[in-house]
Amino acid sequence: MEMESNYRLRKVTHNDCKLVFEWANDEIVRLNSFNVEPIIYENHVDWFRKKLESNNSFMYIFEVDSVEVGIIRLDKIHDNSYLINYSIAKEYRGKGYATLLLKLVKETYKNSVLVGKVKATNIGSLKAFIKAGYLEENQEDIKIYYSIEGSHIEGRA
Repeated sequence: MEMESNYRLRKVTHNDCKLVFEWANDEIVRLNSFNVEPIIYENHVDWFRKKLESNNSFMYIFEVDSVEVGIIRLDKIHDNSYLINYSIAKEYRGKGYATLLLKLVKETYKNSVLVGKVKATNIGSLKAFIKAGYLEENQEDIKIYYSIEGSHIEGRA
């Protein structure tokens, strides 16, 4: 991955529904998700519409040189804190894009607390959060990452 690349976050639109569905139903994404069951398209369409209409969820497509590389969703936990959910398209995994995405969203939401929950078996995401400068907290079979030191939130997501 070249650091000179032009990358950005663009807001997800209704036109992205099918792409988001395809990424979310990827075999590795399902394996690394807390809900491993395949997603039914009709259910996805309803969920997607509700997320777009919500004032508590923000979804962005991560583009590198105008190519759609991944997605990130921020769901409000408390006043100024958000739970991160992201995915990189399979053809772009292992190239450092997750780290870049996590750094970009951290900078974009620098006055907020961002929280990532990752299965301990999801090595790629564990490494990406660390490389992006998030702070790690171990819990049994998951690890929790915070964008800001001392930001442990009561009633974690």
